[in-house]
Amino acid sequence: MSDRLQRGREKFEELYGAGKSQGLIEMQTGLAQDLARYGIEFNFGDIYARPGLTLAQREMATIAALVALGGLEPQLRGHTRGAIHAGLSATEILETVIHTVQYSGFPRALNAIRVVTDTLTELGVEIPPPLHPACDE
Repeated sequence: MSDRLQRGREKFEELYGAGKSQGLIEMQTGLAQDLARYGIEFNFGDIYARPGLTLAQREMATIAALVALGGLEPQLRGHTRGAIHAGLSATEILETVIHTVQYSGFPRALNAIRVVTDTLTELGVEIPPPLHPACDE
């Protein structure tokens, strides 16, 4: 096993749990498994393993990028789980999505916040109340 793949597996499993990197590879069929392995090597073995940012900070940046790109709901669900495992609070994750609205627009941010709140709920994480509750005036 290459050093990159080993580093990638360690970082991936730090976020998602023991054996999960192999599970990601095995989700693919045949030659497609190479792409999953490349993702673990590059994304987690090269990028996530770099010094300078904590794992939680990297997850925050990743969530912001996924929201801005839009249409990446499975990855957003996965990185929401990773963010919780990395130590981010529900408030930090939700505020990251809210922060992106100025750059990504309301449709992407609203779609993303639904994915994130559903994932947090599935994980048993309490969703914080709104800062400015709607009022009937």
